[in-house]
Amino acid sequence: CVTESPEDHARQAAGSETPRRRKSSQSGSSLSESELQRSVTLTNILEVARAARTKWWEIGVHLGFELEEIDDYEVKHPNSMLKRLSTLLADWKRREERPTVGMLLAACRKADIEGAAKKALQKH
Repeated sequence: CVTESPEDHARQAAGSETPRRRKSSQSGSSLSESELQRSVTLTNILEVARAARTKWWEIGVHLGFELEEIDDYEVKHPNSMLKRLSTLLADWKRREERPTVGMLLAACRKADIEGAAKKALQKH
């Protein structure tokens, strides 16, 4: 049984993976290493948002948003989970120094929607 340190947890919440997790995601991944390192595009954001609407809150947590920030998206967009998540992801893309497809997939994995996200990302 592997225990994660608080630093590992903080890195994961910020979108970075530990080497152990990166290796395991590659073995079952249908995306190549170069695809995982590719910069996130707005098309990627929209595809993942469509696939993951109901998990928008968890994705926000795993991308490093504060709970108050996440609640603000719900206040701003009370009638559309798709709008909440697509806006949250666009904001994440702007504030992250180099957002990659792998970082986005790591957040989706933690929210238990990696399969749907991979399928959406393979379209583009």
